[in-house]
Amino acid sequence: MPNPNNVAVVAEQFHGSLQQITLELIGAARFLSEKLGTGVSCFLLGHEISKLAEGLIHHGADEVIVVDDPQLKEYATLTYRRAVISILEHLGTSPPIVLMGSTTIGRDLAPRIAAYLETGLTADCTEFDIGDYEHKGKADPSKTGTFKNILYAIRPSFGESLKARIIGPWKNPQMATARIGVMQALPLDALRKGAVQRVSVNFNQEDLRVKVLKTVRDISVSVNLTGAKVIVSGGYGLGGPDGFEVVKDLASVFKHSVVGASRRAVDSGWMGDSHQVGQTGKTVRPDIYIALGISGAIQHRVGMANSKLIIAVNKDADAPIFKFAHYGIVGDLYQAAPLLKNALIKMAREKSLR
Repeated sequence: MPNPNNVAVVAEQFHGSLQQITLELIGAARFLSEKLGTGVSCFLLGHEISKLAEGLIHHGADEVIVVDDPQLKEYATLTYRRAVISILEHLGTSPPIVLMGSTTIGRDLAPRIAAYLETGLTADCTEFDIGDYEHKGKADPSKTGTFKNILYAIRPSFGESLKARIIGPWKNPQMATARIGVMQALPLDALRKGAVQRVSVNFNQEDLRVKVLKTVRDISVSVNLTGAKVIVSGGYGLGGPDGFEVVKDLASVFKHSVVGASRRAVDSGWMGDSHQVGQTGKTVRPDIYIALGISGAIQHRVGMANSKLIIAVNKDADAPIFKFAHYGIVGDLYQAAPLLKNALIKMAREKSLR
C-alpha cells in the first residue's frame, strides 16, 4: 500500500519520455520529505509508460503509482484529472503536499484538481520550504493556532522585486506548481530501489466528453533553452538583429550551446519568442551563461540568475547585470566578443569542453 504521508509529484511525460521538470520536482520533493521525515511518491500517467517508473526511482522517488490506460495516451484535461483524483482516493488520506510543473499541462491540470479537492494552489513557485506557522486571526476560530511542518510556497511578486511566502495549512494536500529550471534535479542513481504500484481508473462518461481527434505538432525548429549547457544571449545593446550573428558565432565555440535573447530584443523582432530568457520567457540553469548587451533588469535576472557561471559584456559600467555576474567586461561588445571567443576556445581545448 502506498504511503499517503509522502510528498507527491505528478510526473509529466511526453510520448514515453520523462520531462525535465519532473526530475526537478522530485529533487524539490526530496528536500521537503527529508524535513518532514517521510518519502517521495510519483504519480505516473499515460499509456504504455510503465517502463518510466524505474527512471523516476533512480532520480529520487521512493514509490511510483502508475495509471496506464489507453484513454491517457494523449493529454486531455478531464481524463488526466480523473486519473489523479483516483490515485488520491486510492491513498485514502490526502498527501501533505502535491507538486506539479508550471508547464502547459501543469497549469491546466493543477487548478482542476485543486478545485475538486477545495484546496489552495500556489503557481509558478521558485522555492519551497517547510516551517511552522502561528495564526492569530479571530474571524474564524477553527483556523487559529500553531500549525507544524507546513509548506512554504515561495514565488516572486511585485514585478519580481519581492518574494512572497504563500501558505495554506488548513487543508491537505497543499498544492503548488514550480517553474521549469529553478529546482535542482538529483543525480541519477541506477542502484536505487523503490516500489511500483498500478492503479486502475473507472472513467465516467463526463470524463470522455472531450476527445482528441488529431494532434498536430509544430514542426518549426524548437530551442531547448532549459536543457542547454551553455547559453549565449543577446540584448537590445546589440543595436539590431544583425548583432545576433556575433552571438551565434560566440555560441559556436561549444557543442551544446543555444542562443538566447532578452525580452526587449524579442519584442523588437530580432529573435523569436522561443529564445527569450526571463520572467515571461524561459527560466534556465546552464553551466555557462554569457550575456552580450543585456542590462540585467529584474525581468531577465529571474530567468538566469541560477546559472553556474555568468559572464556579462556591456559598455555601461553601471549596468545591473554586473552586480550578479561572476565575470564582467566593460566595453564595446563587438570588440570584446572576438577576444572572448578566442579565450573560450583556448579554455575549451584545455578542459575538453568543446
